[in-house]
Amino acid sequence: MNRNRPVFIGIDGGGTRSSAVAVDSAGRVLAKAKAGPLNFFSAGLPTARRGLNALVVSLDRQLPQETRFKEIVVGCAALFSDATETEKGKLCRGILPLERTRVVSDCQTACFGAASGSPGVVVLAGTGSIVVAQNEAGRMRRVGGWGHVLGDAGSAFWIALESVKAAIAAEEGGGRATGLSRLIRRWFKVRKLTEIVPMIHDPAFTKEQFARLAGHLAQKVAGCDAVFCGICRRAGRELAAQALVAVKLARLKACPLSLYLVGGVLTNNSLVRDSLVAALKKARSVRVEEPRLSPLLGAAAMALDHAGVALTADVVANLAKGGRSAGSRRYFGLSGEHVGVQPSGCSGPQHVNA
Repeated sequence: MNRNRPVFIGIDGGGTRSSAVAVDSAGRVLAKAKAGPLNFFSAGLPTARRGLNALVVSLDRQLPQETRFKEIVVGCAALFSDATETEKGKLCRGILPLERTRVVSDCQTACFGAASGSPGVVVLAGTGSIVVAQNEAGRMRRVGGWGHVLGDAGSAFWIALESVKAAIAAEEGGGRATGLSRLIRRWFKVRKLTEIVPMIHDPAFTKEQFARLAGHLAQKVAGCDAVFCGICRRAGRELAAQALVAVKLARLKACPLSLYLVGGVLTNNSLVRDSLVAALKKARSVRVEEPRLSPLLGAAAMALDHAGVALTADVVANLAKGGRSAGSRRYFGLSGEHVGVQPSGCSGPQHVNA
């Protein structure tokens, strides 16, 4: 590779792991790297800087000496939008050239990647949830993304929490009968539901760990528990409500509305996905489209775009081709929720008005 060829860097910085990719002006992947978290809120600034430095060092080792990074975009889970100069400096100073580096929210890179800059709405639901709409003029508006304490409705964490609440209500006699308690106790490896309380409040027990309970329940319960089905359908409606607000704020007029679904919950949980789409279709004409690029390649595409490189069909195709081997943090990191599959032993799905 010619060391004078301009190189563009995309970084997808998550709360548990991060990845980076180097591409040329044609969108061809030249190098890739993985490291720890870049969320300087949850992981702390020193840890985030170590993770960022590890990514850059790894890319440097794979590229010719003295390769110059022309443009860098870092998608960071700690942000709602573009970082301030102070925030960018604290994270990147001494690691990346500040004048050629843009640090944005990872939801922005996910949105840009999914729609490749085209108008539409991107709904992301994994451990957390967030919605981003982009209008015909490129204006983005975000709804959600407040974290598991203040929001994240429709996310894996939210589904897990609502499931535990439903199990508690059933056990205390104030809620509908459900088999969730038994499954939750088995997942936590305890005999009584009260024994999960100290485990959940243990500082070492992370929100990501708790969110995985949603995938476990989806695999075990599928359509056989009316209460869990209701929770999943409610999750879809919560996400749809946020999407409609984002579309309104962005003044997105496209008809039909292009809808991109990102994250493990929407990839694997058919009850949530179908409920979301049905709720949106009551208000708008909707066309569900396959996300074009991962959040990681979305960051690389943003770097190219910011440098003035036209994102032609060939460039996007090259990025997508390289992305199949480059790997990326799965947005919000949840997998394995095959709700649409009925496990053996079920007499049939229980239909609920939820």
